[in-house]
Amino acid sequence: MKRFLPKGNVLIYGVLTIVLALVVACGAAATSTPAPAAPAAGATVAPQATTAPAMSTGAKDKVIAIVASEPERLFWMSTADAHTTQITEQMTYYMGHLDKDTLQVSPTSMMQSWNQTGPAEWEFKLRPGVTFHDGEAWNSEAWKTYAEFAGVPDFGVGAHAFTGTYTVESIDDLTARVVCEEACPLFVRGLNVAQTQSPKNLREQEFTDITIGSGTGPFKLDEWSRGAKITMSQFEGYVPAPESAEYAAPRLKELEFQWREETTVRTAMIEAGEADWAFLITLDDADRLGPDRWVSGGTAEIAQFRIDTIWDPWLRELDFRKAVVHSINCQEIVDSIYRGATSCRGNHGAPGVLGITSENIRPYEYDPAMSRELLEGIGYICDLPNSREDCEAEITIASRAARVAKNEELVESMVSFMSEAGINAKANFVETTIRTAMARCGVGTDGGGAQVPGWQGATELVAPVCEGGVGVGQILDGIGFGYEIMDYAKFIGRHMLCESGRGTVCVPELEDEWRNARTLDGEDRRIALEKVADWQRENVTIIPMFDLFAIYGINPKLRGFEEPRFDKHTFSGLWFFAE
Repeated sequence: MKRFLPKGNVLIYGVLTIVLALVVACGAAATSTPAPAAPAAGATVAPQATTAPAMSTGAKDKVIAIVASEPERLFWMSTADAHTTQITEQMTYYMGHLDKDTLQVSPTSMMQSWNQTGPAEWEFKLRPGVTFHDGEAWNSEAWKTYAEFAGVPDFGVGAHAFTGTYTVESIDDLTARVVCEEACPLFVRGLNVAQTQSPKNLREQEFTDITIGSGTGPFKLDEWSRGAKITMSQFEGYVPAPESAEYAAPRLKELEFQWREETTVRTAMIEAGEADWAFLITLDDADRLGPDRWVSGGTAEIAQFRIDTIWDPWLRELDFRKAVVHSINCQEIVDSIYRGATSCRGNHGAPGVLGITSENIRPYEYDPAMSRELLEGIGYICDLPNSREDCEAEITIASRAARVAKNEELVESMVSFMSEAGINAKANFVETTIRTAMARCGVGTDGGGAQVPGWQGATELVAPVCEGGVGVGQILDGIGFGYEIMDYAKFIGRHMLCESGRGTVCVPELEDEWRNARTLDGEDRRIALEKVADWQRENVTIIPMFDLFAIYGINPKLRGFEEPRFDKHTFSGLWFFAE
């Protein structure tokens, strides 16, 4: 049976082993730090100011950055791809922010201060003088417009998994009241993954098809040469946040993003001086570049795969899902493909995520004999007395080709292990646009028409009708799904609720309990989240694999990126070149 082993030297620099051991999961700070508590109701946040690094002018004022893929669109909430996010977030940055060292919420160029006024209410003071790149003002009315899309579950906006459903009321131009549908103690932390857009864009373009990006970030779009590059220049109207170093005024004049799918090509461009920064290269690439041309950081993400637990006649069988996870030798994959540089997991998250315990994150045992026994017991294996008519039906793992380093080898290895246990498995590598459509085809997809008995009065099982029907009957990669706020609530909101537009789990009798878990605080929250995480592990709604880490190729003279964040958010406004 073919195994996908890395070529060449299987040893790793001693220093690289040490660094990667520290950054797996979500970086050294995140893995050892408990999830910070949300502010108590009525408490006013008064973050401490941080000092921005000293300004410097270098020999260059333009960075050429390389990612794997070209964006579909120029609004992050419509792309949801880590590579293209590196492009779009330079034009938008984030509405909220977590300090990379303390993991505490700190101000941004959009949000100056906040106060939780009740279990389901927050009041925000917006930073004055902020405009979008097209001249539209950032104010409470602009946020109110954005909330019409981001504050509802219909569009699958990433931040909604943290914030829940909400509306915005305008108290005055720079004071906004947020009213959540349910208690939302983590609302302000959820803004860490929220990027807004100009109200003009929101009014004049389809929300899921914004192609003219206009944010409030430090760089504005100059030109999008389709198939070649995106160029942007310093936005003179950018308003820094003196309290947060990463929201300092930009130093560079220009950014140019190009895309090359192969990590070897991205690496070669760094090696030849054709690029200054490359996103997600491999351990082999780092060996090739040498120690002064790469840095490593965390991602606050896990490699995992979402399972259709509702519509597929086999995947909805718990014993079949157990057979799948026990057929895959995660440790061998980590050792052979990723040189042992990360840790296998049995759930979504890492140590320090609220809801995660040592027991519910313990990796599933590799036991192909158990898998075979389970498959025989439910009639999946053909030519047995109990074999079903659809025995040995094909099970597809769908994935993007270039999401993470060695992604193809990872998926092919999973298929190989599953096949050895008797599962008729197949890999299907698709374009990012197709994979995005797949991810959005869930129970709660707006207009999809899905029905699950017991949910919203339904009495029969009806699969959603989405673009190509692509979200049904699949194991779909969720590689890169993050836990940036160190709380299991994001996973619940995105993948475990019937209302989710991305959901392939729907348990009507537990829906209220799971929704309520997200609204609790303190010890009650911990207990409730752990209970949900225990259920998820027992019922195998995902195939969890391992923590993701990130290796970046860099120009040795590039400064401001020596210590990448725990969550791979990139603040290029800090970048400059040494003389």
